[in-house]
Amino acid sequence: MSAWRSATIESLASGKKSALSTGPFGSAVASKNFRQSGVPMLRGSNLSDDVGTKLDERDLVFLDPDLAATFERSTARQGDLVFTCWGSVGQIGLIDAAAQYGEYIVSNKQMKLSPDPGQVDSLFLYYNMSQPKMIFEVQSQAIGSTIPGFNLGQLRALTVQIPELAEQRAIADVLGALDEKIAANTKIAATTDEILSARFSALSEAETDEVRLGDIADVNVETVKPVAGGQLRYIDIASVDVGSFNFPALTGWDTAPSRARRRVTRGDTIWSTVRPNRRSHALNLSDDSLLVGSTGLAVISPRTVGFAYVYEVTKMPEFTAYLETVAEGSAYPAVRADRFSEAPVPLLCEDARGSFEALAAPLRESVHALEIENRILAATRDALLPQLMSGKLRVKDAEKALESAGV
Repeated sequence: MSAWRSATIESLASGKKSALSTGPFGSAVASKNFRQSGVPMLRGSNLSDDVGTKLDERDLVFLDPDLAATFERSTARQGDLVFTCWGSVGQIGLIDAAAQYGEYIVSNKQMKLSPDPGQVDSLFLYYNMSQPKMIFEVQSQAIGSTIPGFNLGQLRALTVQIPELAEQRAIADVLGALDEKIAANTKIAATTDEILSARFSALSEAETDEVRLGDIADVNVETVKPVAGGQLRYIDIASVDVGSFNFPALTGWDTAPSRARRRVTRGDTIWSTVRPNRRSHALNLSDDSLLVGSTGLAVISPRTVGFAYVYEVTKMPEFTAYLETVAEGSAYPAVRADRFSEAPVPLLCEDARGSFEALAAPLRESVHALEIENRILAATRDALLPQLMSGKLRVKDAEKALESAGV
């Protein structure tokens, strides 16, 4: 194992101009400058505190290429790291080969670093900066109370421990292999989703009736009461994304929020009742009796059709559009449970429903198995990360852990 050394972020920056820089001044770019296409601009929502998400490219905004060209110092390219400097301090991103675009403009609430490839591997540095110890160090230095900040001077002075370049790459390869497997599983899930949507659309070309969701499924069937000294797995609104949810850890009822009231069972579809335009919904195929959802979720349980059918009709654009029209409130639009029951949904003929369920249910089960595998892979990565970055765990030993995880 090679010797490790301390190095400041400033010393690891490349020699090119603006290797360490911030985004444009706030007045230089406003929402009026955003376009439907052009050069993408990274904002806070495009970074994450999830080490497995190097860049979240949903909800990108774009600048006119001529305007973007005036922000060369704020342009991030492949191999560059991006840091949040105002707001969610501790978030970090990496422009790698999987990024959708060749270059990005960082916003005024971010900083970018172009590392010196002769000293440090970009992926290694990303993982190093993503370990809990480094996140804590950054957050503990944050200035300001209302909106925490971490400035360029602080980033320059930040110290990291690094081994020789060959070992950096070996460490990055180990951790990267786990993330690549997670990404491959996620892509399979997305492809499955597309296949099933296309199949349902094809079946819908035949004669189709329109019914209320309440005719084929129940909404919020069971209310759960707190159990003194008991445990639960609480699904909050924030944990639900488009088509998935973060499987919750065990927590005690004694500290659970008062909103923990919705029983969630295997085969249920959950939908956030708040801001339906965000399409926060997911299918639960976990047979865990401790799952409890927030009252901010509508729990939809299939009654006269299969779980795959209910999930499919409630993820259609028409379903979302209906929810948006019946949402109440302007600042915090929300949909009542009875409105979910009244939602119009397509009802295929019995043979078509059976055909779709026979195809979709096993595929949804397979995707669920991939989700479980991804949780195991992520847990393995998170356990290896601090050990590898401290030099306590050899790469050869970490590779054995990968073999055990089937990577």
